[in-house]
Amino acid sequence: MKKKLIIIISALVVLAVFLVFTLKQDNKKAVGVQMEKVRLHTIESKVYAAGYVQPVVKVNISANVAGEIKALYVKEGQNVIKGELLAQLDKVRYSADVDQAKSYYRSTRSAKEVAEKEYKRVKKLYKDKNYSESQYDQAKGQFDQAVGAFEQAAARLKQAEDNLRKTTLVAPIDGTVIGLQKEQGEMALGSTFQADVVMTVADLSSMEVEVDVNENDIVRVELGDSVDIEIDALADTVFKGIITEISQLASTMGAGTQNAITNFKVMVKMISNPPEIRSGMNATVEILTDKKIDVVGIPIRAVTVRPADKVRKMDPEITGKPELLEVAFIIEADTVRAVELELGINSEDFFEVVSGVDTTNMIVIGNHQALTFDLQTGTSVKDVNDIKKK
Repeated sequence: MKKKLIIIISALVVLAVFLVFTLKQDNKKAVGVQMEKVRLHTIESKVYAAGYVQPVVKVNISANVAGEIKALYVKEGQNVIKGELLAQLDKVRYSADVDQAKSYYRSTRSAKEVAEKEYKRVKKLYKDKNYSESQYDQAKGQFDQAVGAFEQAAARLKQAEDNLRKTTLVAPIDGTVIGLQKEQGEMALGSTFQADVVMTVADLSSMEVEVDVNENDIVRVELGDSVDIEIDALADTVFKGIITEISQLASTMGAGTQNAITNFKVMVKMISNPPEIRSGMNATVEILTDKKIDVVGIPIRAVTVRPADKVRKMDPEITGKPELLEVAFIIEADTVRAVELELGINSEDFFEVVSGVDTTNMIVIGNHQALTFDLQTGTSVKDVNDIKKK
């Protein structure tokens, strides 16, 4: 009897040791994770871009004729009204051209009038058969030549007068002189084909931000989207804006290289213009492209990927590269299960979940190592927060 009792006690000791060892092993196999209850969130999808402030209306005033700048009547920062005199170029040569063109115009006009009278006289005599056809043709030819010379003289006079007018630069709009590129006494190298800017006048009552939006984001941007604007020089202040223009033509930096970047110009009109704002200031924008209120949302870090055959019930005979699914891991007792997600919009921190989890679920939100590599359906887990509390 005593021997039998010893055997039973020994067996219990062995069993106890085995159970303790097994529990320790199970505890070691459990993966420490962070958990969180799924909640409803307001999720805002935004596109971020950078650029600079500029007036909506800005006019570069160029000299279309060459000449020395004899006088500048404005200075930088000065307000001007439409039609106001801004600068005067040397007009001596252009005035002489006008005088010469007028003289030639008067001469050709007189010659045309004489040729016209002679042509009418010969035409009448020709109809009465008192002049030959050759005499008629000669008179008509001389009249046509006189008309042509007169028209050339009129065109020459018109061009000379236009060139003379261009020596006087006037404000094309009401606005402010925001830049003077020339000084009095300098030469303005006027050209019809290449602008030689003398000054810039802008309407500062309406400002916009020109930004470059990456090609991957531009598909989400639409006219009328609401924008938050931050100007580097005016820290801690957010200005409101609206998308007014989206370029259809891309600009590419480093074309033909692996580091090529393709952007599209987007114009953001500012709703209000603070007095401190200046053209050319650096700015960053947040374009609100979508907003969902009180929708199921989970942290972006809670979403990972797994092969489809590890999530769905699939034919084991299927071969080839498995499809990767976006999944989250929900807590079931002390294990996890991978669930396929259908995601909607996302903010910086959260994904909208269309299907896959709801507010009844507890999900794994970290750590990165566990979510990326360690967890599979059925993996034992433990809440690291509970461990810390102990």
